[in-house]
Amino acid sequence: MDPNIVLTGFMGTGKTTVGRLLARRLERPFVDMDAEIERRTGLSIPELFARRGETAFRHAEAAVAAELGQRHGLVIATGGGTLLAAQNRRALGANGIVVELRATAEAIVERLRGEIEQRPLLAGPDPLARLRELYARRRAAYDLLPHRVETTGRSPDDVVEELLALVPHAKPTPTAPPEVMWVRHPGGTYPILIGFDATADLGAWMRERELLGTVAIISDSHVAPLHAASVQADLAAAGLEARVYEVPAGEGSKTPEMALWLHGRLLEDGFDRTSTVLALGGGVVGDLAGFVAATYMRGIPFVQMPTSLLAMVDASVGGKVGVDHPRAKNLIGAFKQPALVVADTRFLRTLPERERRCGLAEVVKHGLIGAPHLLAWLESGAWAWPALIREAIAVKKAIVEEDPFERGRRAVLNLGHTFAHALEVVSDYALPHGEAVAVGLVLAARLAARVGLADEALAARVEALLRRLGLPVHYPADPEAVWQAMQGDKKKVRGRLRLVLPRAVGDVIVTDGVPAEDVRAVLATLRPGSPG
Repeated sequence: MDPNIVLTGFMGTGKTTVGRLLARRLERPFVDMDAEIERRTGLSIPELFARRGETAFRHAEAAVAAELGQRHGLVIATGGGTLLAAQNRRALGANGIVVELRATAEAIVERLRGEIEQRPLLAGPDPLARLRELYARRRAAYDLLPHRVETTGRSPDDVVEELLALVPHAKPTPTAPPEVMWVRHPGGTYPILIGFDATADLGAWMRERELLGTVAIISDSHVAPLHAASVQADLAAAGLEARVYEVPAGEGSKTPEMALWLHGRLLEDGFDRTSTVLALGGGVVGDLAGFVAATYMRGIPFVQMPTSLLAMVDASVGGKVGVDHPRAKNLIGAFKQPALVVADTRFLRTLPERERRCGLAEVVKHGLIGAPHLLAWLESGAWAWPALIREAIAVKKAIVEEDPFERGRRAVLNLGHTFAHALEVVSDYALPHGEAVAVGLVLAARLAARVGLADEALAARVEALLRRLGLPVHYPADPEAVWQAMQGDKKKVRGRLRLVLPRAVGDVIVTDGVPAEDVRAVLATLRPGSPG
């Protein structure tokens, strides 16, 4: 059967005009989704927004997308925000050739002249500025689409000709549903969804987990402009209201003061015990948002949506949340199990390369702790998403299920972290966590070799792999300052440092019996060119 041809893109790019012409040329039925929504609801789009709000509109839109995705041989023009929602991309892409029509902001404003009042999303004194802001927040979702055609300065007939040349060679782009892993904890279980466009299942799983109240999406100034609109759209498609709360990016936001500010915002906006906090971001956002969820009204449900590799494989799983004290990282915290974790690998497309490498440091850590095959896979260079994420998560899942409150086995997950947290502190958090972990793993392996727990070849192997992955193995810090920072580590027991050291790949121990002079000697190798 003939696949549908789905035209999408920002408002004013010509979807309806071009769609009608294309349908006529191909002798196919044409469906304008906005017109179909108006027919079903009995309200114009502006009236629907005004009377029922955007969530009601997106929910109706998702129902139409799901239905049209089951049909064949149509030319479909979507609304400008339809394919922000991953579930709509899945529905329309499974049996449709999806093409984004693009135009410059100036061209769009010129085309919409006289219609601005009928466009609720462009309301305001400066439609051009508003349009640019909206488009920037949708760009990451549009960039996921397989085909695009520029319409600026071109007639509809010219655009149709390009589409006619494109369509015979294009195919639908179905996406597989995510893999689901379940984590057991003392209070029950929670699912981890892993896969490309896994957010397509967000709304369904929120309902499955009975998370039906208003959602507070807590994100940061790097991630929110890229992904908050699409996550909000997926929630709206499921009929769930959501508000976005943005904090400055970086470790500096992981403070009691920022948590208190978020508490106040949630209170002002009417969030209650039926509400849910959704953490959209890396480890900092996950820790901060989880702490807010754990402490607001003595605890409300919490969803982890990690956008960094580091957070996907480590921070989002296991229920440890918290904020920093000026003297120690993660000193103030709680155990708060998420109700749901969504590890959507599409977020990695917008992740800076340095942050991707930082995540690989945690994957190396997991391989050293309990997955020799994972370490060998990284060394071969033949790994791929999402399998790498699944294998890394599997290591942490097994450990946190055995020891959910870090009273025994779970401490091994701190391999390299006593060094790493101290390095972060002395760098005033200028050193990213993943890079600090990489240096910490090298120091831990060197220390294990120095005290006779491991062969020196292990340290060499760890260092070689980290170098291959583009991660640092040295950091120019003052060894004494690092030693002093280590004294504030929250894992100390009766004043003695607890260190996690590797004996071999897949064999690590927790010990508080390492002499201080040995630790200091290894810290002296921090700087490039130092012996060891």
